[in-house]
Amino acid sequence: MDISLARYELFLFDMDGTLVKFKLDFDYLKRSTRKILEENGVYLEIKGSLIETIKELRPLFDTDEAYNNFVKGIEDTISQHEIETAEKAEVFPHSKELLDTLRLKGKKIGIITRNCKKASLRTLEVSGLIGYMDVIVTREDVINVKPHPEHVEVAINHLGKKPSETVVVGDHRYDIASGKRAGCFTIGILSGVSSEELLKEADVVVSSLDEIISYL
Repeated sequence: MDISLARYELFLFDMDGTLVKFKLDFDYLKRSTRKILEENGVYLEIKGSLIETIKELRPLFDTDEAYNNFVKGIEDTISQHEIETAEKAEVFPHSKELLDTLRLKGKKIGIITRNCKKASLRTLEVSGLIGYMDVIVTREDVINVKPHPEHVEVAINHLGKKPSETVVVGDHRYDIASGKRAGCFTIGILSGVSSEELLKEADVVVSSLDEIISYL
């Protein structure tokens, strides 16, 4: 495939399933969330992500304060699991090689993740990747999480770059949607949770990070 990424100045990566191996147990998180809901008399089918499910609960409460107090228990459960999982962080075989190559070529590098900040920083520390990062945008740094473009926009603005100078790399369709909506070039990677069909909206789909190195 005739692709050159040389002209791009900023490379934004999703974290879990993209640069580090995916270890979050979504089934556990869904069971825990369902238990909290049912204990409080709320019976709601968890179809997609937990963050979207939590937002659906708002109409059940009379005030923002009551809603916020209720969902804090769910958010704490999610964050605690993310923090525990961070201690097991492992990089993919070509993660550091790719980041070293980008650094050598003078590119800026960032993380855009729906994980909480404490878990994200710990994941990057344990995996040895934190020193590569020029910007780290977590769910606590935005109002609207991926697939909304805000994660990408915050990172781009922080580093003074343009969407046309930016590549977004991720293993989930939310990563691709976020990058596309922000006006960036997008790369879907098959190392995480998605198939090639689910990543079909990406500008290019790769099997592993070393393919990206070959395009630099």
